[in-house]
Amino acid sequence: MQAKKIVIYTLLFLCFSCKDTKEKNPEFIIPAPLSVEKIQTKGFLDISTFYSTTDYYVYKGITRGFHYELAQDFAHFLGVKLRVLEVNNDIDTAISRLRQGKYDLLAVSVTETPERKEKIKFAQPFFKTGEVLVQHKKKGIKKIEELDGKTIFIKKDAPYKKLLSQLQDSLHIHIKISEVTGYSTEDLLHLVEIGEIGFTITDENIASALSISMKNLDYSIQLSNGISISWATNPENNILTQEINEWLKEVKKNGKLNFLYKRYFNNRNSVPHHTSKYVLLKKSDLSPFDRELKKESKMLEWDWRLLAAIVYNESKFDPEAISQIGAYGLMQITPETATMFHVEDYFTPDSNIYVGVRYLKYLDQTFSKYPLPPEEKLKFVLASYNVGAGHVMDAMRLARKYEKDPYKWDQNVAYYLKYKSEPKYYRDSLSRNGYCNGQQAYDYVHRILETYNNYKYINP
Repeated sequence: MQAKKIVIYTLLFLCFSCKDTKEKNPEFIIPAPLSVEKIQTKGFLDISTFYSTTDYYVYKGITRGFHYELAQDFAHFLGVKLRVLEVNNDIDTAISRLRQGKYDLLAVSVTETPERKEKIKFAQPFFKTGEVLVQHKKKGIKKIEELDGKTIFIKKDAPYKKLLSQLQDSLHIHIKISEVTGYSTEDLLHLVEIGEIGFTITDENIASALSISMKNLDYSIQLSNGISISWATNPENNILTQEINEWLKEVKKNGKLNFLYKRYFNNRNSVPHHTSKYVLLKKSDLSPFDRELKKESKMLEWDWRLLAAIVYNESKFDPEAISQIGAYGLMQITPETATMFHVEDYFTPDSNIYVGVRYLKYLDQTFSKYPLPPEEKLKFVLASYNVGAGHVMDAMRLARKYEKDPYKWDQNVAYYLKYKSEPKYYRDSLSRNGYCNGQQAYDYVHRILETYNNYKYINP
C-alpha cells in the first residue's frame, strides 16, 4: 500500500510540474507538496482527540479508545506512525487549531452541522446516531413536554442549543438552557448519574456506552436521529480526506470498524463489576506504583509520567518480570547495575525503582558534560538505559566522522546507533564498544516517548 501511494504521489507531482515541451521558454514549476506528501515526509500522522472512555484514554498503562485505535490503523494505511499532538474536550478550540494547521486530523466523534461544514472538511461518516435527553432514572420525565420550565445543561461548544430552540418553538414550552465550560460530555453525564443536575443532551451511542457503568442514566427520550459522525480535516486537505474515505471502505469491509464499535460502545465487560469506568479514568492511576514513581521522579527532576512510561515499556508494570538476560522487576535491573548503587535486594518494587532511577540519574549526569539541549539529552539517556552509554558515545563519534551533528538525535546520532549492527560501523576504530543491536535502542526511544506523550494527558 505504501509503495503504491508513493508512486501515485510522485506521478501527481510530475504531472503538475511539467509544461508543454513545445513552448520556446518552458517554465518548470514545483507545486506545493500535497497534504499526504507532507505527512509521509515527516513520518507522522498528527491528530487531536478527546480524553474519554470511548475516544482515547489510558487504563492500567495501556492507551486505548475507539478513535485512537482507528487513527493507528489509518496511520498504518498511510505508512506512517501516529502522533497524538493534543488532547482536550473543547471542540471549538480543536476546530480552530485544525484550521491553523497545528495537526492533520481531528480524530473524535465530530457531529456534522451546517456551521461546522463552513469551517472544516468532513470525511465519510463512520456511523449515524441520534441525540437523546439524558436524565436520572428515578427523577426523570416521561415525555418531552414536561421539560417546560426545566433546566438543561449542555457544553458551550455542543451543537444542541439550536435543537432545543426548535423544540421550544414547536412545543410552545420554555426550556432554560445552561451552557457550561470546563466540563466534558462524560462529566455532565456523571453529574446526572449522581443527581447533581437534572438533564443534559448527548449522542445516543455515547449515552448507551456510558450507561453500561452509570446505571442510573435514562436516555429513552430521543430528540433527533440520523446524525452523521465523522473525522474532520482542514478544508484545504482534500487529498487527505480522500485517503480517509478509501481507508474507511477497507475497515468497513474487513469488519474492523464494526469490531471496534462493539468493543467501545457495546462492551458490557469493559470495566469491573459495580465500578464506573468514568470514575476509574478520573482517578488518573497508571499503575499500583504511581506513588513511588512520583516520589522517585523528583530526584531526576522529571515528570513522573515519563518514568512511568519507562516502567511500562520495561515490564508492563509487572514487578516480577524477568528478561532473557536476567534483568528483573519493574525497571529490569541487572545484578551489575544494582551493585553500582550498593543494593543487594533489588527484587522488591521500591528497591527496583530506587536502582533504576539512580542509574538514570547517572546517565543523565554522564551526558550533561555535552552541549545537549534537555529534549535531546533525554533521547541519549533513554537509548543508554537500553544498550549502554558506551554504544551511544560510539554513535556520537561516528556522527562526527561522517559530518553529522553529534549532539542531535534524530537523523544524526540515532542513525549511526541504528546501524551499529553493520560491520562498516561496529568495526570502525571509533566504535570502541563493538557490535550493538542499535535498532532495538532506536525503537526503544521512540516507544518511550510515544508512551509518555500518551501519559501526559493523565493528570499529574
